[in-house]
Amino acid sequence: MTWSRASILAVVVGLGCGDDGGGTGTTARDEDTGPSTTAVAGSSSAGIDETSTGTPAEPGECLEPIPAHAPVSAVLSVDPQGRLVDGLGRAVIMRGLNTGGRSKFAPFLPFDVSDPDDLVVVRAAADEYFGRMVGWGLDTARMPFSWEALEPSPGRYDDAYLERYQTMLDAAWDLRIRVIVDFHQDVYASPFCGDGFPPWSVPTPDPPVPTHECPDWFVGYFANPDVRESFDRFWSDADGLQGPFLDMWRHMAQAVGEHPAVVGLEPMNEPGWGTADDLDAFKVHVLQPWLTMMAAELHAEAPQALVFYDGPGADSSGGAATHFRPDGEGLVYAPHLYDASLLIGDSWAGVSPAPAISAMASFGAEAGVPVLLGEFGFTTGAVGGNDWLTLVVDALDQRRVSATLWEYSTSAELWNSEDLSVTEADGSERAILDAYVRPWVRALAGQGLSTSWDGAGLVLRASWTAAEGFTEVVVPARIYGEAPGSIALTGDGACYTWDAARGELRVSAPAGTPVSVELR
Repeated sequence: MTWSRASILAVVVGLGCGDDGGGTGTTARDEDTGPSTTAVAGSSSAGIDETSTGTPAEPGECLEPIPAHAPVSAVLSVDPQGRLVDGLGRAVIMRGLNTGGRSKFAPFLPFDVSDPDDLVVVRAAADEYFGRMVGWGLDTARMPFSWEALEPSPGRYDDAYLERYQTMLDAAWDLRIRVIVDFHQDVYASPFCGDGFPPWSVPTPDPPVPTHECPDWFVGYFANPDVRESFDRFWSDADGLQGPFLDMWRHMAQAVGEHPAVVGLEPMNEPGWGTADDLDAFKVHVLQPWLTMMAAELHAEAPQALVFYDGPGADSSGGAATHFRPDGEGLVYAPHLYDASLLIGDSWAGVSPAPAISAMASFGAEAGVPVLLGEFGFTTGAVGGNDWLTLVVDALDQRRVSATLWEYSTSAELWNSEDLSVTEADGSERAILDAYVRPWVRALAGQGLSTSWDGAGLVLRASWTAAEGFTEVVVPARIYGEAPGSIALTGDGACYTWDAARGELRVSAPAGTPVSVELR
C-alpha cells in the first residue's frame, strides 16, 4: 500500500467533525468586537476617477483625500484582546502566501533563476514574483529558510545564501509585503526525503543520499526509525544539537530580525514528535516549554518581531487538534489546516473547514494570541478544491483570522512531486486564485465588522461601527482592474478615498457612526 501524507493524517487524527458548522453562506462577522450594524443613515454611490479628488458627496468621496498609512516597517503588536494592531491602533489581519516548496532545496528560492549567485538576477526575479502578489491583493509572505542552506557545515555560515534571503526581503518590503521568517523542516532533513535540518546534524550513521523525489515523504514521521530517532535526540539534546540550533537562529535573527519587511520569526515548521505516542502530552511537556524558551531567545535578538508557532504536522487535518500556547508575549498562533482528500488530489468529500477555523479563533481569543492560518491548500486539479477554499476564506473573514496559503512557486522542478502552487512554472495563474483572491478589510478602525462576498457577482459588502481613524479595504486589481465599477457608502459624515496605486479603499467616519460599504 502507498502511504501519502494525507492518508497518514486520516489514520492518526481523522478528517474532521461531523458538523459542517460553516454552511455555504458568505456573510462574515467579527465575533470578537461586538454587534454589527444593520441600519445606517444616508447613502451615496459614486463613480471614481484616477485621483479620487472629484466633487465630494456626503457621504461619499472625501473632500480632502485620506493619506495612506506609510509605516516604516512591518512591525505589528498584540493588544490586550489578543488582536494584531498597527501603529495607528487599528485591528489588523494579514493575508498572503507561503513562498513555496521550491524553497526547500538548492538554490533555496521559490523561483528558477539563471544564476542564483547573481543578486541582480535574483532581485529582478523577486520583483516580478512579489509583484504578482500585489495584484492579487495579498500583503504577507511566509518565507521558508533552510538550516541546511544557512549552515552547510558546523559553524560555517553561507553568506551567499543569506544575501539571497535578504535580497528577497528587500524586494518584498519595496512592495510593502510583510514577511514571516520561517525555519522550515519536513521529516527532519534531506537524507530522509525532507528538508530543513542540515545533513551533518543527522545522528544516523551513513545516512542516505539527500533527495527530494519521494511522493510519500510524510510517512517518515511514522515509519522511519531514523527520522523518529533524530527528533528524539534533538528534543532530549542527546547530541548537544540545541546549542548549534540556537546559535543558528541567533545568527539569522541578527541578520534579518530588524529588517523592515520582517513582521515575525517562526522557530520551527511542524515540529516532529519522534517516538512520542501521545501528541497532546508531547505538546504540553516538550513543545510548549521549548517554544517558550525559543520565543524569549528570539525576542532578545529581535524585540519588535512577533514569534509565530504551530504544532506537529499530524494536527493539520483539523480533526481533533488540541490547541496550546507557550508562555510570554508577542506570540501568534499559526496552526495548519488541510483536507486529506484534496491534499492527495482526490475529490472533496464535503467536510467543511469552518468548525476547525472557528475553534482556532476561539482558542486565540481565550488565550490572548492572534491566529494566523499558516498553511492550507490543495493539490492542483483536485475536484471541489475551490469550493473548500471558498469556505476557508469565508471563515477567515468571519473570525478575522490572518492566513498564508500554501503555496507559491514558479519552477518546473517540484519538491517530492507536490504541486499546490497558485501558478504554473511560468507564473501564469491557476484557478485556485479564483477562490482565494477577494477584497478584504485589512485594518479596522472600529468594531462590529460584518462582511459578505458574492464571488459570482464580484460584490463586497462590509459594515462596522466607526472609531477614530480610518479603515483600509484591500481591493485586488485581479478582480476589479484599475478600480471598482462603483463604490456605495452609507453613514452620516462618512467619506472614502480610493487609491488606485495601492489598490486600497480608505474609509473614515465620526466615531460611533454605523458605516457600510458596497463595492461592485
